[in-house]
Amino acid sequence: MGRRVSLVSFVLVLFLFSSVVVDAFAERPSEGLGKWLQEAGVVTGFVRGGLKGQKDFNAVVTGMRFGFDLKPFTKKMFNFEPKGLLEIVYEPFINTITKPDANVEFGFPFFFKYAYPVTSKFYPFVEVGTGPYYMTLSTYEQSTQFNFISQGGAGISYFIRDDLSVNIEYRKRHVSNASIKEPNGGLDADVYIVGLSLYF
Repeated sequence: MGRRVSLVSFVLVLFLFSSVVVDAFAERPSEGLGKWLQEAGVVTGFVRGGLKGQKDFNAVVTGMRFGFDLKPFTKKMFNFEPKGLLEIVYEPFINTITKPDANVEFGFPFFFKYAYPVTSKFYPFVEVGTGPYYMTLSTYEQSTQFNFISQGGAGISYFIRDDLSVNIEYRKRHVSNASIKEPNGGLDADVYIVGLSLYF
């Protein structure tokens, strides 16, 4: 029963993300990359966590970001247009696991992100998201290597140009398999990220 509820919930979340993204495109520019994207960027950094009965878990982050403007959607549906940046972000990644053994992890999470302009150059932000995840590492905590990754974080973007920002962020992440199979103890880790984003 728990597995069925988790799978149905995941499908509903994907459907809602798809619907939101389609509506958000309505008021974007009619030509060029800005028709589909508000933000495109790269991220790197490192992950640090603990494992039961093994050495610490460390990984090097390598990912990309694709941000879609949600303000046209909130304006159309709720007559609300918040100050700053409101996005749904797709962030595929392939990370190199360095401890306890050489392995890889990859995932395809979506985030909701809000950034508020303290000045024209500094935009503190928060984001939260989830998505499918797979690792080649076997652990005592997880009976499956396919899991879901949930993350929440906060950071700051500094705009070195009107359309280009450097981003620094801390995230807390949790990896588990939504009770598909036991054991499902979960893997928690801290994530430290730096990135570069281009805005359209």
